[in-house]
Amino acid sequence: MKLKTFTASSMPEAMQQLRELLGPDAVILSTSTEKGSGLVSITAAIEDEPPVTPNKAAAVDDLRHADRIRAALRFHRAPDDLIERLIGRTAGLGDVSASKALAGALGAELAFAPPNLKRGARPLLLAGPPGAGKSATVAKLCARARLAGLDVAVITADTGKAGGQEQMATFARALEVPLHLAQELPALAEALEAVTADLVFIDTPGLDPFDSSAVALLADSARDAEADCILALPAGLDASESAETALVFKEAGATGMFVTKIDVTRRLGGIISAGKISGLALLGAGVAPTIADGLAPLGPIALARLLLPDSASMASPTLAMGTQS
Repeated sequence: MKLKTFTASSMPEAMQQLRELLGPDAVILSTSTEKGSGLVSITAAIEDEPPVTPNKAAAVDDLRHADRIRAALRFHRAPDDLIERLIGRTAGLGDVSASKALAGALGAELAFAPPNLKRGARPLLLAGPPGAGKSATVAKLCARARLAGLDVAVITADTGKAGGQEQMATFARALEVPLHLAQELPALAEALEAVTADLVFIDTPGLDPFDSSAVALLADSARDAEADCILALPAGLDASESAETALVFKEAGATGMFVTKIDVTRRLGGIISAGKISGLALLGAGVAPTIADGLAPLGPIALARLLLPDSASMASPTLAMGTQS
């Protein structure tokens, strides 16, 4: 039973306080008037709310979802501690599907954001390990920006890799965007001075994430160029490798990451491990080799569908274009 005393300058005021706080079912136990001040006090009681009866059906759903999510995440080679943390987030979400429960957990544990593809935004510098798909991601971003009506330009500093400059030149010709060269990373700031466009994308050489001098050079060059450093992280790396790589680029100034090569990868535990450990926002996913439609938004629902496909097999499905949540 809950007891409460209300004091006011008059009986109607005290009764009004009682009704607002305890409701019409409260039982008045006593009233009194304080001598001298004339203040009125009412002591009332109301029964405590009965304990909530556990919803057995909801509990069964929670267990069934937990078993399915655990099996899926283990297939994807996610770390055990992260698996249990995500499962803990799915408890008590009500009558929802397993994929929606997982999406809610992913949204609570990871950061998601769309890339800043707006007129006048800071240049986007794509960085990552060799073979991560940086050049292809730059081309896909250019295509999206062009479709949005933006005037875009590309700078490539990937002049050392055999065929790297030629590949970017091929993309630029196909997209009808100007391509500018920076012979090395420190020359990016000077190269940017010669570029006039609504939005500029920068392609960089593949970087060994465990070469501290190379990482420092990237960080300095991105800062001098006043560019936003974005990691291109290939899906399919194991969880530890992905997390360590993401952490290195986070320390070099990266603020987000695109996950590449999802279309040729079956196990995706590295994605959630990298996102959780580094805190980098997931900006999108490379889902096809084609430039026009090969980059998709990546939100909690889309990632949950990748990790927990509807079919009984664990083959990673194609990420539907436009899935953003």
